[in-house]
Amino acid sequence: MESTPTTAKKKVAADRHPLAVAFGEYLKSVRKDSDKSQAELAFDASMDRTYISLLERGLSAPTLLVLDSLAKSLGMTMTELMGGFEAQLPKSLRRTSVKRRINEASLAKTGDRPQGTRRSPLR
Repeated sequence: MESTPTTAKKKVAADRHPLAVAFGEYLKSVRKDSDKSQAELAFDASMDRTYISLLERGLSAPTLLVLDSLAKSLGMTMTELMGGFEAQLPKSLRRTSVKRRINEASLAKTGDRPQGTRRSPLR
């Protein structure tokens, strides 16, 4: 039984993480803006061209070392690369709120400290 190309493509798309896909699209746009081919970027970053392709299609997620190498190859810092990526993320993928542990020292100053509980305030 043979599968059609569209069926195989849908299966691959379902396996990709949305952040990896978003990063891949951003990497591709930055690479094209710097007027480099995948092969040129791969050579400059000491990587294989197929790995650059995997990154751009969202089939692989980069490590910190890979991000650093890509940023240097594109003539930017890792902070600039990730800052630009974060700025173009869709709102559905952005973290809007982060649960944080309540600082016990600041609660003691304001007098709002919960009494009689040793449970973590992270709920």
